[in-house]
Amino acid sequence: MTVSVKNILFGFILISGFYSKAQSIEHANANYRLVNDKENYIHFYDKDANFDAFYKKLHTLLTNKLGKVKIMQIGGSHIQAEIWPDQVRMNLLGLADSINGGRGFVFPFKIAKTWNPKNHQISFTGNWKSFRNSVKKHNEKWGVSGITVKTTDSISTFQIGYQHDSLTNYCFNRIKIFHNLDNTSFKLRLISDEPVKIVENKELGFTEFFLENKKNSLSVEIKKTNKSQTHFSLYGLSLENDDPGIVYTSIGVNGAKTSSFLRNKMFVEQLRVIEPDLVIFCIGINDAYYANFCGDCYKENYEKLMERFRLVNPNVEFLFVTNNDSYYKRKYANKRVFDAREVMIDLAKKHKAGLWDLFEVMGGLNSIKYWEEKGYAKEDKIHFTDKGYQLIGDLMFRALMDDYKKYLKIKNEN
Repeated sequence: MTVSVKNILFGFILISGFYSKAQSIEHANANYRLVNDKENYIHFYDKDANFDAFYKKLHTLLTNKLGKVKIMQIGGSHIQAEIWPDQVRMNLLGLADSINGGRGFVFPFKIAKTWNPKNHQISFTGNWKSFRNSVKKHNEKWGVSGITVKTTDSISTFQIGYQHDSLTNYCFNRIKIFHNLDNTSFKLRLISDEPVKIVENKELGFTEFFLENKKNSLSVEIKKTNKSQTHFSLYGLSLENDDPGIVYTSIGVNGAKTSSFLRNKMFVEQLRVIEPDLVIFCIGINDAYYANFCGDCYKENYEKLMERFRLVNPNVEFLFVTNNDSYYKRKYANKRVFDAREVMIDLAKKHKAGLWDLFEVMGGLNSIKYWEEKGYAKEDKIHFTDKGYQLIGDLMFRALMDDYKKYLKIKNEN
């Protein structure tokens, strides 16, 4: 048996291992018949459309422990909550031992006084103002995160910590802090460790701290050191290591539309640090909420966003995720989901991208009401409960693994 055939068989074994653990799907269907299994797959609309380049990198990592595989999921509050992305992340990291490539880009949402993911702890001192790209009256510089926090206090601090197990060992030895780097900025100091080197990258807008040993927490002090300094603006952090593995970044802003992320003037610069291989687009629930939804505008905004990603990685692959079923003002089924879905299908066809049809997978129009009755969606009939998001994460992951399995099968036949 050749090495390549062994590797392909190994890939099948890894995927089979996931199916045996994906109990949320089986439970939801056995008890409530929540899921339309027939629709749970990655749609491609062109015979030459596929994720082969992404799967090749993933397969090399899983079988040979080589390289970084970088995924970015971007959307609104569904993604900011981090339960859905984290479920996919955990499933990916569970495919093989020692494939945690680091936590990557994060934002300390607690400082912005908005929903902070449960998978890490944030504390801070000082008074901070927050600005979101989804709020029209906010006019601020944003990076890839779409959120900026700013302080004028002469001294302040923030801390980030991760509790980890064998899967979630997000230890890092490099810290990139994205912030304003002009003469008006307060000074930044890492107080949790003594860095062996500090580098300011004014082109991409970050200060990087290099550590001698890996850590799972950090503490930072921001201090005014002269009269010309007026404030400190924080755009996000990237927690990195040199290990091969998967880096799964989630970018979510409560209330964000496609147009919101086009307001991020430093998006491309900071995206160069993330440089994703696969981008999962989940923006649309806020675009299509109101009756004045403009399908052409939605399409144009998405194409502008796609172009920004291609400036960073010309070979990046895209997966569109349709809006979930939802209600308008908790009373009326929002049928604009069909218009947004058609735009995504058109984009997938035009750009040879993939599409995962969450709307149909969850049961189509009015299905959100049934999900709510069974404890998988919230009363607002837009958002999901924790177990609802976990189920969606498992379903999307299964669809990706089924598609990866097809890739392995074709590779084996050739």
